[in-house]
Amino acid sequence: MSRKLNDEVVRILKDGGFSVSKKCNIHPKSFDHVAKRDDLIFVLKVLLDINGLREEIARRLIEISHMLFGTPFIIGEKNRGKPMERGIAYERHGIKSLSPETLRDLVVEGLPPVVYSAPGGNYAKIDSDRLKQKRKEKNLSRGELASKVGVSRGTIRKYEEGSDVNRGIAIKLERELDEPLFKPVDLTYSNKSEADRKKDFGSIEHPSSPSLSLLSSLGVRILPANKAPFSALSRIEKDIFLTGVENYNSRLKKKADIISSVSGTIDYRSFMVVKQKTCKKCNIEDTPLVSEGELTEIKSEYELVSLIEEREKY
Repeated sequence: MSRKLNDEVVRILKDGGFSVSKKCNIHPKSFDHVAKRDDLIFVLKVLLDINGLREEIARRLIEISHMLFGTPFIIGEKNRGKPMERGIAYERHGIKSLSPETLRDLVVEGLPPVVYSAPGGNYAKIDSDRLKQKRKEKNLSRGELASKVGVSRGTIRKYEEGSDVNRGIAIKLERELDEPLFKPVDLTYSNKSEADRKKDFGSIEHPSSPSLSLLSSLGVRILPANKAPFSALSRIEKDIFLTGVENYNSRLKKKADIISSVSGTIDYRSFMVVKQKTCKKCNIEDTPLVSEGELTEIKSEYELVSLIEEREKY
């Protein structure tokens, strides 16, 4: 990813009224930025060529997006070495992918793409009911309309039953009927419900990390994360915390900095577990630090919350 492209994406999102986290520069990672506007959360990966996204990273990006109730996006300039067209939604490993120009149309101008790329070409979803209605209003049979746009009668029937349309044919249909037919591409990802996420928090009884196991033993519900600056989401009553785990070293400050930025962007709380008996600091940025030694002395999740709240004041 070039710095120029990353800066452009951040600028577009801010122009669209989004709060944007700092760039995640901790490896391994599955995302670069988290952005939020009102109840809308994007989890973004920025690549010069979207074809460079590996399937494992895509899977982790989707997982993190589910955890944060967000929508995953890839933003890039090229697809398999060719420039991505403005106004077209691409896809890589099930994740919608947009050019910076298409992203600007979406978040600044409020104009979602109406064309998507798929094997064989570019396609559109059209309003099939409106197509049928306007055809009848113009006293055109299916065969007559088919002849005008260069397809078969049976193809027009399929369009009126809801089949997607080649972009070129869709444009011809609009011209012949003098009626807008394109429907916006659905950019949403199938996010999990709150009930599903509650099940996720209870699905792993014994986290593999000793630090997360300590939290679990206090009654904290743990949902581990992979390829992210935070190691898990921790749930205590209704509060959800981005939870990092790290030794007291140079990576600790980097992780805490990113976790603070992400949690501040999406209005979550956060804390980090330091893998030693004591730690010299109470917090880094806005993220409280709790040592493993302190966790062994805490008797319940409520004592942990009290300690976190105390250190949030520093």
